[in-house]
Amino acid sequence: MFTIKPSDLCLSNPCATGKCILIDGYSYRCQCDPQTTGIHCQFPIQVDAMQSQCRNSPRSCLDIARTQKIPLLNDYYLMYDTNTCHQAFPHYFVVYCDFTSQPGYAWTLIESFSRAKSLDSNINAAFSYDIFVNNLNPRNHWSYYRMSRTQMLYIYHRYGNISSQPLWRATCNFESLSHPFSLSPPDFVYSSFSRLNILDFYGQTCSILDYVSVRGYTRWSSLYYVEAHTGQHFRLHIESVHQLCGYIIPSHNSYDHYFGDYNIYYHPRFSCTRSGSSTTNWWIGAKIL
Repeated sequence: MFTIKPSDLCLSNPCATGKCILIDGYSYRCQCDPQTTGIHCQFPIQVDAMQSQCRNSPRSCLDIARTQKIPLLNDYYLMYDTNTCHQAFPHYFVVYCDFTSQPGYAWTLIESFSRAKSLDSNINAAFSYDIFVNNLNPRNHWSYYRMSRTQMLYIYHRYGNISSQPLWRATCNFESLSHPFSLSPPDFVYSSFSRLNILDFYGQTCSILDYVSVRGYTRWSSLYYVEAHTGQHFRLHIESVHQLCGYIIPSHNSYDHYFGDYNIYYHPRFSCTRSGSSTTNWWIGAKIL
């Protein structure tokens, strides 16, 4: 008797465009490109319809959270660059939205990389430096993803336009964590753009950050040494020791880097760097209400 394996459902390429996505292993659906529609993405969408779709689509994960009435799931969502809605084919990209890890907040993933990829030339630079990888669709790229600077600024300004205080955070191994987070999540940094604008910052500074937890050492509204450079090989990170900033995180080396720039200076018990496949994830977010 011949049996079709669940993984075989998409092998025949049933979707004319876009992607074939397995559902519960027994069926599939087609995720169409914006230019097509239909069960198998077989029908082209008219230009005026695409422009209308662009104008009426959500512009950020925060837009989705504020307009949807049903419970929201963490997932990949299509976003249009509304500055291009007048064009025949408006620009679009896919983002990952998190609505569940911190109830009442909406977060957009802007970068995710494994320790093994942390020194890659498409990852290892300040956010003020315009490099990117897999930026049109982060799906299945937790170990190697970074938005372009244009995309990051677009998301940031949208959050800033509809929120009084856009925020940023960094997490470890988000794709494998249970939700919601505890009130004091481990290996986690969180702060506001008003305290440190991570998209424009480069150089070295002592900055007050709203919350930092590293290997069980947790502090609120404390001073930390932060460093990043516009050139490659020095991405944004927090250092464990610096004489000017006061607070010291006990180190494995003479000093350790956290949440980025994992050269030889990383701690083996920090969950972002515990193994080569451990991931560091950076986000832009805001309160939903």
